[in-house]
Amino acid sequence: MARVIAHPKKAQKCAFCKRWNGDAKLIFKNQHVGYEYESGVYGKCMATNSNQPSTNGAYCKNYEPSVEASRLL
Repeated sequence: MARVIAHPKKAQKCAFCKRWNGDAKLIFKNQHVGYEYESGVYGKCMATNSNQPSTNGAYCKNYEPSVEASRLL
C-alpha cells in the first residue's frame, strides 16, 4: 500500500470522514499540504454499513469531516 497526500478541503476521502472506522495512519504534514495517509486501507463505513477503502468517498452524501480534518477547513 502506498502513502498519498491530500488536503481535506480539496478532497473528500473516507480517511477524513468521521463515519469511516478504519486506520489509515494519518500524518499531519502542514496546513497547506494536508495529511499523508495509507491508500487502499479498508474500513467500515458506519453510514452505509459497508467496507470502503480510505481513498473512496469523493461523491458520498454521508461525508462529514472528522475532528482531524475539520482543523484544516
